Amino acid sequence: MHKNKLINLIAILMGIFLFGACEYATIQPDSPPPPPPPGDSTSFSLKVQPFFNTSCAGCHNGSVAPDLRSGKSYQSLFDNNMVVALSPETSILYTCLLSGGSMVNYGNATDNAIVYNWIKEGAKNN
Repeated sequence: MHKNKLINLIAILMGIFLFGACEYATIQPDSPPPPPPPGDSTSFSLKVQPFFNTSCAGCHNGSVAPDLRSGKSYQSLFDNNMVVALSPETSILYTCLLSGGSMVNYGNATDNAIVYNWIKEGAKNN
């Protein structure tokens, strides 16, 4: 009888320990950055490509898709389905820069805002 009580007590304590050791993390999505000032559009050639040149083209240089070198990046982004015009939240290019994304270490809030706003404005080759 004591043996059964001891086994039940051990099982209960192990259950409490195992369930108590569980940790639930809630990942909050990054909030969208503020839009650019009125009348200021986000130019691909003046704002997005310089970010690629500085932070991305070292690896994405034709050997790793998408090719983000100057003159090739715009077409490569669309050929590789990395951008959904007007929808940064469903564009791989933007989401990979966010917390938990595969390229989170290569952008910052300013760079992410540039990419977000460029896509939100229609992802034009301007």
